[in-house]
Amino acid sequence: MPLPIIPVPTCPRVTLSPELKQVLGAGVEPAYLSAPEPKSGVSAIPPPERGVNSSSVQRLDIIRASKRRSVRSLVPLRQSARLSRLRPDKCWAVYYPDSKNGYRLNQGRKFFRHKSDAEAFCNIKRSEIASLGALADSLSDDLKRDAVACAEMLRPSGYSLVEAVTWFVKDYDKRAKSVTVSVAIGSVRQRMLADGNSRKHCNNLTQIVGSFAKTYGKELVSSIRSSEVQAWLDNYQTKDGRRLGAVTFNSYRRYLSLFFSFCIKRGWLTANPLAVISPQKVFSKVPRLLSVSELKSILGASPDELRLSIALQAFCGLRASEVSKVLWTDVLIGESGNYIQIGANNAKTMRRRLSPIPDNLMPLILKSRKPDGLIYVDGKGSVDVFQRALGELRKALKGIQWGRNALRASALSYRLALTKDAAATAFEMGNSPAVLLRDYRELATFAQATEWFKWHPIN
Repeated sequence: MPLPIIPVPTCPRVTLSPELKQVLGAGVEPAYLSAPEPKSGVSAIPPPERGVNSSSVQRLDIIRASKRRSVRSLVPLRQSARLSRLRPDKCWAVYYPDSKNGYRLNQGRKFFRHKSDAEAFCNIKRSEIASLGALADSLSDDLKRDAVACAEMLRPSGYSLVEAVTWFVKDYDKRAKSVTVSVAIGSVRQRMLADGNSRKHCNNLTQIVGSFAKTYGKELVSSIRSSEVQAWLDNYQTKDGRRLGAVTFNSYRRYLSLFFSFCIKRGWLTANPLAVISPQKVFSKVPRLLSVSELKSILGASPDELRLSIALQAFCGLRASEVSKVLWTDVLIGESGNYIQIGANNAKTMRRRLSPIPDNLMPLILKSRKPDGLIYVDGKGSVDVFQRALGELRKALKGIQWGRNALRASALSYRLALTKDAAATAFEMGNSPAVLLRDYRELATFAQATEWFKWHPIN
């Protein structure tokens, strides 16, 4: 029995765009591509027209699928039923071109609850793309070529053109406002003196930064790098050709950091190059204490105008910078006790304190006492003059190992051994309990401390 013939509905012919013609082949316009779905009862599908093969149809499907999710499509896409049920705020998605990374065009995605909101977002993005295209058309060809060349140069670094230009503008503004190191030194010194810092402190900063300026004086403060400062500190040599020790290295680093911090406040610099330079570790040495016999030799060889100042260091623990400026009016004698008053302007810690005068020192003080004026008159309040006088005396006493801090170290150690109270001793000597316990604990016995404070320097 012959098979029944099923009629095939005719499909209207469609006109393809030039792009699809190029894909499918010139002169091919398959009508079945836009044909409606067959009705029920109609099972036959018309074969492709001549010149159309299955691979061409598959390529067309791939193009349509990829075009649907293209970054330039800007079409609201309905999400799956499961996702819409779990997340009602993600029923619709829009893929759009995103260029946050400069010249690299990425694809962004945004979700919406309603299709109307998604379509409104698509319209906004289309307007932005149109405006961007108009702006790009207005650019000159030279500018476009420069942008492409800059983007290629930045590609290995991973930075965008916008990031590079932003950095350049900031650096340019910073250089425009900056000054040279030599010019900044004078401003720093004037500001420190106006803020009430001691002249010695200002001189130290000027001297250290001045040495740095011999190498980088003509450079802008904003152009100084941490590596350059580190190399300068590591390679710096003193007059006798030695490298900086740990203590001196840290001192130089501290003054340079103070200098660059001031430059930051003036707007000449954005970051302190010393922030990444670590201080060197200092291994504290056990101070050598003077004995009573050595102190007798020192006071016996010292001139009259210097003897009381040395005794104040040995028994009251005054620093050289403090004893060189102490006045007779700072000697407080009363029924409640005898003290040496150290003003905040003379103390290293910038805090006023009262150092007790031991009984063995009182006869020498009463013998030398004057109504007013400096105790060490010849120094005229200069610590450098006092240190030079001690240096000459130290050279004259070659048989005694007498360090620069030996007098104060002896007073601290013997006083701590006598009182057994680190907090009280630190307060009297103008030091911290932590430093006192670290550097001066258990260096002397109670018997040695008793002998030290029993001897009268007037003998």
